[in-house]
Amino acid sequence: MKMDWASLVVPSVRAVEAYQPGITEQKLRRVTGLDRIFKFASNEVPFGPSPVVEAAMRDALRRANRYPDSRDLLEALSEHLAVPEQCLTLGNGSIDVLEALVRIFVDKQHNVVLSRYGYSAYTALVKVQGASIRWADSGPRFSHKVDNLLAQVDSNTRMILIDSPSNLSGEWMQPTDLQRLLQALPPHVIVVLDEAYAEFVGNDHAKRSAQLPLGGARLIITRTFSKAYGLAGMRVGYGIADSAVINHLSRIGRPFPVSGVALAGARAALSDRAYIEHVVTETVRGRRRLAEALSNLGIDVQYAHGNFVLVDLGADAQSIYERTMTRGYILRSLGSYGLRTHLRISIGTSEEISDLIDLIAELSRGRVSGSSLAAVG
Repeated sequence: MKMDWASLVVPSVRAVEAYQPGITEQKLRRVTGLDRIFKFASNEVPFGPSPVVEAAMRDALRRANRYPDSRDLLEALSEHLAVPEQCLTLGNGSIDVLEALVRIFVDKQHNVVLSRYGYSAYTALVKVQGASIRWADSGPRFSHKVDNLLAQVDSNTRMILIDSPSNLSGEWMQPTDLQRLLQALPPHVIVVLDEAYAEFVGNDHAKRSAQLPLGGARLIITRTFSKAYGLAGMRVGYGIADSAVINHLSRIGRPFPVSGVALAGARAALSDRAYIEHVVTETVRGRRRLAEALSNLGIDVQYAHGNFVLVDLGADAQSIYERTMTRGYILRSLGSYGLRTHLRISIGTSEEISDLIDLIAELSRGRVSGSSLAAVG
């Protein structure tokens, strides 16, 4: 008799839908047989690690027989952000830190307020705890609207979890809005702010916002080395919080959550300031160029503070998505958000951006009206 494994799985896990990542370069290469694949889907930067980072990771490989020590990276982060070391924690990507935060604060009697267009992976983190979700409608341009978030808070709300800049649109919560949110919340509610794209905001935002959890506010911030630092494949994230929160996280933390090679790479990336500044500068320049070129084609483009743009292609978004993929260009479909007319496009190299602009221009020559694209045969 076939084993009914599902009957043994706890109900809260059965209720969770698996996260669906975008198609990988390797998979598309296998399917199409194309040699050149260009990935504009997962908000990775197109530049490989700097020589300094590569050297550090190669050196760490020689010690792969030993368990890693995270102290060097924590000390470097403490110095870089001017945050006490006891207010920092590391994880296997920032999603690891977010999962741990939900585990220590949220139980089945609680609810968590999520923004309608926040990062889609948050849902599973909450549901697996058996907690309920209260959805706050978005504001203009898919932003997180403070009044809508506050309207969903009740006596059972334990957490508000939002991404700023947003993983969907790149919109970020202005400091005055964040302060208003924190001041209006009752004592039993905390705010977790996922700042995966903080380095792209500019004006030294990443260093300034890192101080916010230290002033007694019920605020925790998570960050990652996957975006601006170009280490998505290494899976290094961190959290900034009151030392009491860090202490409780350490009680459930996995032994050695980050590999020695990843720790060495992240530590070296922090020290190579010229390279990270180059990556951010080139990304912002590419973001502006891509947005302007697509706008000139009559396409509705939204770009803000991420390393991507959000475009509304009307009824033909799926067709454009599929046709660009047959040419080896992977964009991000947004059906999981219910946005059937939108695509998200990460920023590539200057050459990749030029090629993509040319391709979309070619596909858009069949325009019929407005900002929609006619189906291309």
